[in-house]
Amino acid sequence: MESTRIYKVLKLLSIPQLNRFLKFIKSPYHNVNVSIERLAVYIIEYLKDNKKLEDKEIIWRGLAAKKEFSDLRFRKLCNDLLERLEKFLILENLERNQIQQSNLLLDSIRKNRYEILAEKHISKSSKEISREIDQSSDYYLQRYFYEKTIQNLKSNYEKKVDLKKGKLRSYDQLSKNLDAFYVIEKLRLATDLQTWKKMYKSDESIDLGVSLNILDQYQFDNIPSVEIYRSMYNLYKDESDTESYFKLKEKAQHNINSFPKDEQREIFDVLVSYCIKWVNKGDMDFHKETLLIYDWGIDQEITLNKGKLSPTSFRNYVVIGLRVGEFDKVEEFIKTNSLLLNDEHKENAVNFNLARVSFYRKNFNEVLEYLNQVNYEDIWYNVNSRTLLLATYYELHEWDTLDSNIDTFSTFLRRERSLGDAKRKSYKSFVNYLKKLQNSSYKRSKLLDLQQKIIADKNVTTKQWLLEKIEESIMRK
Repeated sequence: MESTRIYKVLKLLSIPQLNRFLKFIKSPYHNVNVSIERLAVYIIEYLKDNKKLEDKEIIWRGLAAKKEFSDLRFRKLCNDLLERLEKFLILENLERNQIQQSNLLLDSIRKNRYEILAEKHISKSSKEISREIDQSSDYYLQRYFYEKTIQNLKSNYEKKVDLKKGKLRSYDQLSKNLDAFYVIEKLRLATDLQTWKKMYKSDESIDLGVSLNILDQYQFDNIPSVEIYRSMYNLYKDESDTESYFKLKEKAQHNINSFPKDEQREIFDVLVSYCIKWVNKGDMDFHKETLLIYDWGIDQEITLNKGKLSPTSFRNYVVIGLRVGEFDKVEEFIKTNSLLLNDEHKENAVNFNLARVSFYRKNFNEVLEYLNQVNYEDIWYNVNSRTLLLATYYELHEWDTLDSNIDTFSTFLRRERSLGDAKRKSYKSFVNYLKKLQNSSYKRSKLLDLQQKIIADKNVTTKQWLLEKIEESIMRK
């Protein structure tokens, strides 16, 4: 039973969603098959109690089905329940889209000639459109359908009278809404394609069906979503275009609530990705800019998934903040925003990142205390905690302990299969350079040679710290 599609999908629903689905399935309008209702009730009760389901045949008998059990009949019943669930999901989605509901109602009025309802609902839908917050591409598509339906509700005589009176505003609005939808979606598609091309380092040319330069000819007043997506695309065309970045940032911060959550995340990701490119080039101003974008994203709950912050975003903030010396800000971030982490990630994230803060503050004994509380079962925390531990022992001049831990880590890297080759090489390089660096008998010439090797090595972790330590060794010679 647990391998069935219906069970897997129901397991993804929240408790409030499951409760609403039960009301739906018990409604005679949506379902008249009592076996389907009983199966839904059975599965949902087991999900709520977090119990393991019985075998199919036992479940079938519990449903008090009139026919004998067969696998084919049971699969048919599960499929029927799945179809009801799909209809429920459609209605749930429709319930959240007031404009689409109004358009469907107006279209039904038009097709069935319920003129008596037309005037009332034209007025009502007009007010709903004016109050709508979400104004991304789908908003303009729905407005297009709305204007089109209004025109189709009019008789030819009424259209003729409007023409004579110069009342062509609806036709003009019809065209503008369709243009806005078209331009936004083309820019979104172009931006998405550029993302994938960069991610997979592809030079493939993709025909969008229209030159994007043509889109520049469209003028849209008071439609920030067009300018936002235009700026997003411009950033991909020219990575040095900081003007487009700050224009995008300003527009996004003023209008982010005009977009659905998934598009808010798209915009945020473009802003962060652009900042990270400059961070990787060593631009200190964009280090601070990245923190500001993360602060904004968390404050607006854009970066949160179901109210939770990802460990990756949490770590990125800490690393970037420490690089620009924002120790107090980073420590406050860790303590405040750890509440947004899933419980399974929280303890490791807090202890490891507080260890990082202590390392930057050169409180090396505190580093050891925090790392001692990190659970090494997670491979990421394992290798990075070991790396930070080696650096700490080096700073404390605990040479014997350092040697022992270097050997242990080297053995671990050889045996650990879950690490990819690139990651393994990165940590191995760090260990090898550190062993050479602690050799106090090295002459200045050898240290300079080692320095050049580290600079040239593009696949070594904790590179900046290694270079700082080797510079200190050179200065002492």
